[in-house]
Amino acid sequence: MYGSESQQPKWYLLPLTGSSPSDLQQKSTALRRYIQQYPTISLHQIAASLGQEVTRSGFRQAVVANSAAQLDEQLTKNELQPAAFDAVTQKLPVVFMFPGIGDHYVQMGRGLYTHIAYFREVLQKCDAGLRPFLNESLIDLLYPAAQSSQSNNHSSPGLDLAAMLGRKVAPNSNTPLEVRLQETIIAHPLVFSFEYALARLLQYWGLEPQGLIGYSLGEYVSATIAGVLTLEDALMLVARRAQLIQALPEGKMLATPLSREAAAPYLNKSVSLSAHNGEALTVLAGEAEAILAVQQKLLEQQIACRLLDTSHAFHSHMMQTAVAEVNDLARSITYSAPQIPYLSNVTGTWITAQQATDPTYWSQHMCQPVQYFTMLYNLLNQAQTYHLIEVGPGQSLSAFAKQHPQCEQAQYPFIFPTLPYSYDHQDDHWFLLSTIRKLWLSGAALQWQTMLSGDSGMVPEEAGNPLPFTPPNHNAEQAEQQKDRGQKRRQNQLRRRHHSKGANH
Repeated sequence: MYGSESQQPKWYLLPLTGSSPSDLQQKSTALRRYIQQYPTISLHQIAASLGQEVTRSGFRQAVVANSAAQLDEQLTKNELQPAAFDAVTQKLPVVFMFPGIGDHYVQMGRGLYTHIAYFREVLQKCDAGLRPFLNESLIDLLYPAAQSSQSNNHSSPGLDLAAMLGRKVAPNSNTPLEVRLQETIIAHPLVFSFEYALARLLQYWGLEPQGLIGYSLGEYVSATIAGVLTLEDALMLVARRAQLIQALPEGKMLATPLSREAAAPYLNKSVSLSAHNGEALTVLAGEAEAILAVQQKLLEQQIACRLLDTSHAFHSHMMQTAVAEVNDLARSITYSAPQIPYLSNVTGTWITAQQATDPTYWSQHMCQPVQYFTMLYNLLNQAQTYHLIEVGPGQSLSAFAKQHPQCEQAQYPFIFPTLPYSYDHQDDHWFLLSTIRKLWLSGAALQWQTMLSGDSGMVPEEAGNPLPFTPPNHNAEQAEQQKDRGQKRRQNQLRRRHHSKGANH
């Protein structure tokens, strides 16, 4: 139903830890010799074994590979520099950033769906929950059988230059299917479901967020991950809200290099401020004729601006007609106070329990501008460095964060995308694991047994004892790890059951 899986390569993230750079080198050499001695060994056996041997030692390295031969090649190159980290980087808070619509595309995340069972199960659950509202499968739209999947290489010979320059939304954007995915009634529930499934996967792998920040539709994902909305209620609200918006008169949106103050003279009853994304980054929205007039004025002043490929004027006065019906939908839901702090699009500050549980909040959210610049200010002004993870398509939120005046240079290396751009022909499974690799090398904690056993289709009990490619002088360390292994396995079993329940709420 979902196309050929044989064309999708399966990638593995293989970790090594050591007490010193030379210790790591010894382990790398021993692993390479073992691969050369047993060239037919499967990577999932190696990955599961290495996952059992991860220690809290101060030096780490990891490789992303899709075959034993490729792993051997990378180890042979001897280009793997050990990553040292300290107690500070190990304790950096994790913050998930959820994008809005616009950067999604056909075959987005196909490698994740094909090879990562947990992600697939959560996305399928969202798809099933949306059927009563959509009467069709989002997965069938996202992963059509007729389209070829991604290349077996982690990168292609080039980029889609037209898409990169903003001249089309994504590869093949002129196809009926790509156009269909941009329709509000499809785009909103699709992006919500994808980001929710990806967030749950990251949590399952051990990346627990201490904060959340969502752009536009992304705030619905924040509210659901934070426990304010159940998954069932969120799916209903997102799908029905999208249908109401789809029925509204169409409008246009214009991205401008104007500050909020510089944009003010262009605002009137037909033009609203839709988003404030940076010191000199704003989005205007309203009736088509009025927005086109503003565009013409800016171009006459040689101010570059760009019409966004949207059908409606989101976060503007043109949403006002749907307020009463959105309020009715929101009143049918039972809310809970947030269990994880997240930032509000409406106020730009950390949401309060009173705001999060107010049914009228979501109609305000629909009509008022996205205060993303202020949201970033309130996140980044804490004199704190974070692991900022953009959970979803595109890398716009990462760019906004790096451009923010409160973003110190020390924060830059700790901002991570999870998916490539639509025009960047890279395997998304490889891309996600490469990001996880960077996170781990920068000190983030991972549940390796859960991650590797879940990715390989094995359970911890089936992984067996570590394979004999650890140098003999590490026997004492292995013995100590063996004492804890039974307890870790029990904890991971409980964790899997917990997250399976979490995906159902």
